[in-house]
Amino acid sequence: MSNNPPQSGSAAMEGGGFYNRHSAMQATGIAALLSLWEDACRTVDLGQGPATIVDFGSSQGRNSMTPMRVAIDTLRARLGPSVPIEIVHTDLPSNDFPALFEALVSDPNSYMIGASDVFPFAIGRSYFTPLLPPQRMHLGWTTWALQWMSSSAIKAHDHILAGMSVLPSVVSAVAKQQAGDWECFLKLRSVEMRPGAKLIAGFTARTAAGTGWEWPLGELWSAVVEMGEDGLFSEEELNQLTIPIGLRTLEDIKAPFVQSEYFADLHLEHLDLINVSDPFWEEFERSGDKATFAKHHADMMRAWSGPVIASLIAERRKRTELVNELFSRLESRLSENPRPHQPYMAAVVLSKRR
Repeated sequence: MSNNPPQSGSAAMEGGGFYNRHSAMQATGIAALLSLWEDACRTVDLGQGPATIVDFGSSQGRNSMTPMRVAIDTLRARLGPSVPIEIVHTDLPSNDFPALFEALVSDPNSYMIGASDVFPFAIGRSYFTPLLPPQRMHLGWTTWALQWMSSSAIKAHDHILAGMSVLPSVVSAVAKQQAGDWECFLKLRSVEMRPGAKLIAGFTARTAAGTGWEWPLGELWSAVVEMGEDGLFSEEELNQLTIPIGLRTLEDIKAPFVQSEYFADLHLEHLDLINVSDPFWEEFERSGDKATFAKHHADMMRAWSGPVIASLIAERRKRTELVNELFSRLESRLSENPRPHQPYMAAVVLSKRR
């Protein structure tokens, strides 16, 4: 689900390059945004001097390579071969930045291969805080991140994901938190964007009827409950295990822009809902290999949720062993009744008033 955990917390994506190796679903969603991104790179106001691109919630960098390469190639056609291009990757301080920098050097898809006058940087801070000097950014990119909430205080007793609880008090609290977080993000980025700058965002969303995450996250919650029944989690621990993610509808995303064409000097140029295809389903239909299909999905789920779940377990407990057991049980459950996992993603284009 994505690149950036609760920005007030300390748990980033699964380290050691694990997220890079198990984020094929995220890459599939990113591919659906590339035409919007290329158009933004082609039409954004650039002015003179260096062009600054900011990658919010970069994680370990694998899924940043293609969009940053698209941006470099498009801007080079406009700016010429020698105007400097800055690429600023941001994520939590606990992010696996060494994996990001290693990918820039050794990944065969690195945007640095063959590039000249391209300067990558990294910032280890929450995107719910100021990250750049005012009017520094020409282009912004963020995917699979803005569903994470700034606070982990909301606890759901009926699901592992706050945004999939049906308890009225939790539904209301998540909606309020998500609305505040969205406005906060917009205001902060507006200050950092140059007049005419553009920002492309793709993040987990939902329709009024569903999220696309019912199957894998339902099985993950069932595995948690099962571990409680087996005495591996106490009732108190079960109540603590709430991943701070909410899922906005398109109406939620539009809300700040309803009263006026602009919110915080930002204009909502484009908004769409994409149903992301399952990158493992076609292979499963050919092979019928339930175990491999289940492992792909369990690893993908662990890549974005494992460290957060571990952080919600008391330090005195054997966190790694419990997380290993949880995802082993998830894998078994997913193998019992394979089905396509097709989550919804909002595609958003924002521009700063000139």
